[in-house]
Amino acid sequence: FVSGWVSPQMGQTSILCLAMLIQPIVASRLPLLLCLFLSASACQKQATPPIQQATMKIQVKSPIVATINNSTIRQEDLWIALMECSGQEILDDLILTTALENELATNGFEVLQTDLRYEEDILLSLSSRTNEDSINKILQDRGIGPERKSQLLWRNAALRKLTSEIEVGDEAVKRMYSIVHGPKYPARIIVLTTLGEANETIVRLQDGETFSDVALEVSIDPSASLGGLVNPISTSDPAWPSTIRESISTAKVNEFSEPIFIGDRWVLLTVTGTPSTPTAIFEDVENEMRRLTTLAQERFQMEKIAQKVIEKVNVRIFDQHLINPSGSDR
Repeated sequence: FVSGWVSPQMGQTSILCLAMLIQPIVASRLPLLLCLFLSASACQKQATPPIQQATMKIQVKSPIVATINNSTIRQEDLWIALMECSGQEILDDLILTTALENELATNGFEVLQTDLRYEEDILLSLSSRTNEDSINKILQDRGIGPERKSQLLWRNAALRKLTSEIEVGDEAVKRMYSIVHGPKYPARIIVLTTLGEANETIVRLQDGETFSDVALEVSIDPSASLGGLVNPISTSDPAWPSTIRESISTAKVNEFSEPIFIGDRWVLLTVTGTPSTPTAIFEDVENEMRRLTTLAQERFQMEKIAQKVIEKVNVRIFDQHLINPSGSDR
């Protein structure tokens, strides 16, 4: 599974991002519109550096950032909570930025304003129904305001400079066309942690409970809040495990599947209607599909480069609050 599921209101072009970000378990999802663009640092799993003891502490009152009645709120009052909330993510961004600065200098490269404008254009072109305001809203929902967006543009530009030339084959372009414009099956899913839970759920479905009601109650996937409803599934989309795609292509409408094992999860699937018809003729959108395929392959390269340059830097952490308290990956 990719990281979570798409809401059914997402545009078709957004679905193409599913082809690039494959992960083995079900988790939460960002809007897929940004998957070709978000900085690689958010996708890298890094070993947590050991915490170092600072040799000296300087006690200085920080600036006042707000007042509540007659009480003042200083930056230092927010520090621990902010670090626990997003400190490790921000640090990871800075680690990647520093690593890329070193790599660019080593290779004699420089990020220019034209490179940043190109990254902005890519971001705006990912969907014809998305404007700058809506993209900024999506970024802000993820905690990326103007400053972090500027840094994000720079990191993507730096990573793209370090990629090699991409050659896109016809087969890959046709696969992208199938993912974006090809037939898709409307479906609902229930995701469970054990086979026992899956079998118990099947009994409930066999006894007449509706799939959506059961999904709302027991599914551990974010789609549970929608009664298990996920974006229509393409049988060509590698973001969905092959077992899911094979099952959905042979499923009968409104019947539910046997438990499908995916990594460490069990999935029950139901097809809720007939597959959609293609939304465009291949020849009419071939150039756009080639562009999207190139972006996808560039993103694969950029992820690998990000991991490689991060491994070259030495990080020491002096504040324990920068360590993710839950110990979980983002």
